[in-house]
Order: sequence, then structure tokens, then C-alpha cells
Amino acid sequence: MYGFRKKEPPFVRAIRDLQLPDNKKEVLIERYSSLVNELQNKTYSITIVFHTARIMITVGSLIVPALLSIQYPSSGSINIVIYWSTWTISLLVTICNGLLALFKVDKQYYYLHTVREQLISDGWQYIELTGKYSGFYTPKLTPTHENQFIYFCHSVEKIRMRQIQEEYYKVSESSSAQHVGGAATGTAAAIEQGRTEVITTDKSALIPPSPLKGDLANIPEEVRKMILQLSGSMLEGVNDDLPKKEKGDAEKTHFKDGATGTVSV
Repeated sequence: MYGFRKKEPPFVRAIRDLQLPDNKKEVLIERYSSLVNELQNKTYSITIVFHTARIMITVGSLIVPALLSIQYPSSGSINIVIYWSTWTISLLVTICNGLLALFKVDKQYYYLHTVREQLISDGWQYIELTGKYSGFYTPKLTPTHENQFIYFCHSVEKIRMRQIQEEYYKVSESSSAQHVGGAATGTAAAIEQGRTEVITTDKSALIPPSPLKGDLANIPEEVRKMILQLSGSMLEGVNDDLPKKEKGDAEKTHFKDGATGTVSV
């Protein structure tokens, strides 16, 4: 741990050598590296607590029955020492076991190690341009650190949000369901204002990264037609609940084949 703090991590040195603008390198180092260091410190602390408590529970559980099985031939001072030693060890075993269950140390130990290794693996995949950064998001473009930067940042934030929700507060579906009641009203208001966006109701989710220049033109024709048909069917469902006048105005905003618009998925 001391060496990790004093020596710059290898992925940070690799980030400095990437063909990226300096501001993006600083974003990666300040955000990504700080998250990895934070998880490194947490895993180091939780590892000490976890293994120390497990050793005390395991060793103490073996010593207590052994001390209780000793036959006392006479009532001397040695018996008093054995009695209080047994009582102390038994109390320590019970306390350690209770604290492990209360603070869920074992769950945090496994989960934090998993998240840390996931972050490190994701960073090396981006640096090496392999895995999902080898052109999975941009099939028509040659993968570079520049055009994969936004997808890597989005992936890091998703991992971070899952870790925060698991550790502190997990946003359930009930919280996002509060927006469903006003979904039709918000969509109708957008139609009245002449906008062609499809408004999403789950505002707690991370917004997917914006497409790069040229990505929309690289979408296959069949997929583009499916998106346009889907957006049109969603607007038709809203039109059924609108008055006739508003319904007539809303029909003018439907997507046509070849028209441009923004669809939030």
C-alpha cells in the first residue's frame, strides 16, 4: 500500500502517453485515477479488518472448546486463569462475529475488490483499445483513444454509480415511477411547442453518450427506419389522449422517412 501511494500507478503513466489532448488526459487522471486510488484505500482497510476478524473467529473457536475440555484436578490459581481466558476469548469471538454481520464486512470486502478490478480492467481495455473499445460502439470507424474517450468516461461513471448505490442508497424503480404520471403531460407540452424529441421519464439514469460526428450516417437503413417507426408509434399513443385541435397539430410533428430528429433511448 505504501508503494502504491509513493509510486505512480502504471495505468496513469500509460494515460500520459496516449494520443489525446492534454485536457482529456487530465480528466482521465483526475477522475479515473482518483476513483481507483479511493477504492485501493478502501480495499486495503477492509482487507485488514476482514482477515483480522476472520482469524480471531477461527482461532478463538478452536481454543475455547479446547480450554473447556481441560479437567481441573484441583482448585488453584491456574483454574482461575483458564476460566477468565476462556471467557475473554469467547467474548472476543462473539463480538467479532457480531460486528462482521452488523457492518457486512464480508460483503463489502468481496464487492469493493470486484469493483476495483473492474475499474482497472476497464481502464486497460481503453488504453489497449481492446474489448468493447475495439470498435464495438463505432463499427464504421477505426477505434482511437479520441473517439472512444466519451464511451470510456460513460462506462467509468456507470461503474461508480453502481458502487455508490450499493454502498449508500440504491435507487429503486419506485423513485423513477414517480415520473410516469407526468410523462404524457410532458410529452404533450413538447408537442405543443413544436419539439420532436421523445422525452424520457427516468431522469435518474445516466444519459447515454452522444454519438460522434458521422455515427448517425453510419447507422444501417433498417435500424434507422425502426427508430423512426418507434418514435412515430410513441407519439401516436400520446395523440389518442389529446383534443382534436392539439391532435391535428401533433400529427404535423411526426417523423417522416429521412427527417432528422433526436430520440432519447
